[in-house]
Amino acid sequence: MSHTLLNIMITIYGLILAILVGFAIGLKRRDNKYKSDDKVQTKGTVVKYSINDSRAPVVEYTVDGVPYRKALKYSYVKSVSTPFHRVKTEAETDLLDTVLRLRGNSMVSLNTVMRDHFPLGSTLNVYYDESHPKIAYVERYARSYVPLIVTIAAVISAIAMLITYLVFV
Repeated sequence: MSHTLLNIMITIYGLILAILVGFAIGLKRRDNKYKSDDKVQTKGTVVKYSINDSRAPVVEYTVDGVPYRKALKYSYVKSVSTPFHRVKTEAETDLLDTVLRLRGNSMVSLNTVMRDHFPLGSTLNVYYDESHPKIAYVERYARSYVPLIVTIAAVISAIAMLITYLVFV
């Protein structure tokens, strides 16, 4: 392989690595803002439900007369569906745990787990940053795995760059 092609490949790997490291650092900083200990607690009201797999409640809370909305988040949602399970979806874990496991019917499923446990108008605790009320979480902090995944991708990119260099030099 020519040195020019090798230099181009190493440059591409280096750019990918730099972008991934930048994303990982930015995502980790954002995640740390959410989980910091200096949060103010308030009550929020369930106003609707999210459209993702969890159907988690979306809570509206007001700070200094300004309304904000935040959904109950999960680190991971595992949904298991078989044609032999009940039509009504059931939660296999505590709904306030950071990992949500749902079991339903793969043919016909009625997912009302969140509506049953957190009906419209019910209240949940919201913890927000006093200087940035939009930075908040509902009931408990749920860690995001995205920074870890991006960090692993950066490490794999660095290894690929090293292997390419060692093999073709």
